[in-house]
Amino acid sequence: MSGSDAGDSSSSAEEKKDKVKARVSRTSLILWHAHQNDVTSVRKLLEEDRSLVQARDYDSRTPLHVASLHGWIDVAKCLIEYGADVNAQDRWKNTGQSGSHFEPRPVPPPLPNKCDWEIDPFELDFSNSNTIGKSRGMAYLHNEPNVIIHRDLKPRNVLLVNSSADHLKVGDFGLSKLIRVQNSHDVYKMTGETGSYRYMAPEVFKHRKYDKKVDVFSFAMILYEMLEGDPPLSNYEPYEAAKYMAEGHRPMFRAKCYISELRELIELCWAADMNQRPSFLEILKRLDKVKENTPSDHHWNIFTS
Repeated sequence: MSGSDAGDSSSSAEEKKDKVKARVSRTSLILWHAHQNDVTSVRKLLEEDRSLVQARDYDSRTPLHVASLHGWIDVAKCLIEYGADVNAQDRWKNTGQSGSHFEPRPVPPPLPNKCDWEIDPFELDFSNSNTIGKSRGMAYLHNEPNVIIHRDLKPRNVLLVNSSADHLKVGDFGLSKLIRVQNSHDVYKMTGETGSYRYMAPEVFKHRKYDKKVDVFSFAMILYEMLEGDPPLSNYEPYEAAKYMAEGHRPMFRAKCYISELRELIELCWAADMNQRPSFLEILKRLDKVKENTPSDHHWNIFTS
């Protein structure tokens, strides 16, 4: 290959990369403007490139999904005018006519121009998340009489040990508390509002006495997130989410094809009365039973094979 040919090939590759960058940026823009109810900007983008009407985010939501979710009628009419597919489905099988699957969740602002990559959604695979292993680790920490209360259990503190995701470890014990338990139902005066608000038990938020069952509440939030594919109360700021749950509310179950035993387990684990919440040993028994009764090809297979 001559120097000229090599230069042409390199130039062609750069041009292709620039086009991909531009496409990513414009996809982000139209989703953002649909979210902001900015019909003028949406129309301007569609006049420049009609194909953007079928743009998709990582949850396969189109601009019409976003507009319908928030009730932006003018934006929705504009998108339909430019050929939006009202039967397009997001990853939860909901169409653009009914909006997206969850309670309103934020659409991120467009990426900065200097950003030249995004994560391909097909690179993210949570099908082998070892829920049982995570529960077993917490059962060990809660083993009496020397109990370790984690107090900041959340997805970010559950660590993958290997690439196959069949071995998890609970990490970040910076807020943990070692308690020598004398009676199983004793509660202790410990620091309130400790941990991450979105996964925080109501008694911690309210600065009341508490025990190891605060970790069980956080586990319920994590299990809910694994099944729903979205953080609990994602349309609330973290503090507001904790406050909302402290008032007695809980996230709504939106996903289809829930395993009834898992839903029941989540509801037990986030019970307002901490004494109603199961221990992690009880959680392990329930999860083992669910695993035994669940086909390996079930849509909600969150267990390792």
